[in-house]
Amino acid sequence: MEYRGILFDLDGTLLDTLEDIGFHLNRILARYGYPLFPQEKMNTIIGWGLKVALYKVLPPEDRENDPYLSKMTRELIADYNADPVIKTAPYPGIIKLLDELARRNVVLGIFSNKAHQVTLQVVEKTMGLSRFKGVLGSDAGFPRKPEPEGANEVIRQMGLPKSEILYIGDTILDHETAQNAGLDDITVTWGFRSRKQLEEQGITRFVETSEKILRYFE
Repeated sequence: MEYRGILFDLDGTLLDTLEDIGFHLNRILARYGYPLFPQEKMNTIIGWGLKVALYKVLPPEDRENDPYLSKMTRELIADYNADPVIKTAPYPGIIKLLDELARRNVVLGIFSNKAHQVTLQVVEKTMGLSRFKGVLGSDAGFPRKPEPEGANEVIRQMGLPKSEILYIGDTILDHETAQNAGLDDITVTWGFRSRKQLEEQGITRFVETSEKILRYFE
């Protein structure tokens, strides 16, 4: 298949955001007197949004207290939105990859489950928005992944047929999004899930380094 564009996931694919998400999550836990969640396990609860991450680390009795959970969630989101780029940075090789893709005139887009304005802010600070034809977050009027509407909107902005776009993500959620949108996809192995976890979920197409993505655009 000859591809002319890439629709990227953001967290775990282009950017290592895990430490900053963990920092803000643990800060809200400490504020309310809960034990901190181990940073080395943070990747197991990330990928579905901050509210879900917070829900997963709270005791069952507090998960069911919706006003309490909602208050903590609002504070967590406000804290993260105010300062989302502390240690967040592109994975090794990503900037070089983006530069080479630009040289080859590959059209790039991003669809993230982050809030839209935060997605724009994080992309601008770490990679530059000008590299991407379309960038969309989760609250821009479209359903969250794995529903395909948001991906379809970025595809519209990219101006290419779906047959010429490769979706690249790091989780089963991205694979399902690609399937629902009718896109070919590959899954990176450097993100928030191990290859073993991904294989157990039925994913079969992987890319181990950013340089190997270029094989699809020769």
